Amino acid sequence: MNYHVEQETVTNAKTVRSLDELQLWALSSLLNRGRTAEPRGLETLELLGVTCTLTNPRNRCIANPERRWNLALAVGEFCWHASASNSVEFIEYYARRWREFTEDGSTIRGSCYGHTVFGQLRSGPSQWQQIVALLRRDPESRRAILSFREPSEDLFADKDVPCANTMQFLVRDSRLHAVVSMRSNDVIWGLPYDLFLFTMFQELLASELGLALGAYTHMVGSLHLYEKHYELARRIIAVPDVPVFEMPQMEEYGELHAFLDLEARLRTGPSVDLEEKKSLNPYWQDLFAVLKWFRRAKDDGGYEKALEAAPGHSPYRTFLSNFVDTQTQNIRRYAKQSAA
Repeated sequence: MNYHVEQETVTNAKTVRSLDELQLWALSSLLNRGRTAEPRGLETLELLGVTCTLTNPRNRCIANPERRWNLALAVGEFCWHASASNSVEFIEYYARRWREFTEDGSTIRGSCYGHTVFGQLRSGPSQWQQIVALLRRDPESRRAILSFREPSEDLFADKDVPCANTMQFLVRDSRLHAVVSMRSNDVIWGLPYDLFLFTMFQELLASELGLALGAYTHMVGSLHLYEKHYELARRIIAVPDVPVFEMPQMEEYGELHAFLDLEARLRTGPSVDLEEKKSLNPYWQDLFAVLKWFRRAKDDGGYEKALEAAPGHSPYRTFLSNFVDTQTQNIRRYAKQSAA
């Protein structure tokens, strides 16, 4: 018996070299091919079953100035997750919007991925510790999967149902690849920060296992764009020739805990001794400088003044400058619209 299978062209799959390229493709696809859906009564353009592969996960920063992507927020969220925290007070220091997702006023229940991954389980080691042990024992295992969801989670929860389902690690040819499954992803607020976080997880594990960094694949059930972001999406697409920025290679993964300790002290108030900062590997020093810029901006009431204190040699200075410049442009744009 012969079977005939009709093959359709897969249009919801893309391989890219940078997060900027991924966001550009996603926004263009949503505006051109997205279908309208209104979960919770909010209009969106949506694509179903989207798969994107980032060939170099270190190209995880958004350089497009129209997006006004906040590197300090991305690094701060990484710190929150890597600290295994679910504290809303911790994460709202970097973005007050997180306060909207707490149900008890003190914790985040669903989207605290690091709390789920790095927190100790009642039955024994954390998921992360188990993944490390598994891949050291059986490097080509297909079982190295982190779960971000609890089976008992209430799908009718009003505040926060996690968007990420799982993250799988696969070691092939001495390279660590990662595959993330998402139930839902907002292309403006969620996608850029999620990919930064998950590729940082990927590189952290690669560093701990002594492996080279492989590709990162992002699989989304519903990739969507909210109606209020349609015009912003068009402005992002209109920016020509966005340069590709590659983050430095992660070094001395064992210094993560010292880095997180300094972040906590900077965030909660006590001063950080200059010599303590200098004791870190330059990779972690540079990330800490981004957090210090953010703290000074909060204390001084403005990002532009804080930029004066940012190290001139920092590989991230361009991102801080772009953020300041676009913030100024947006203020002028909104003032002009209000006056019209």
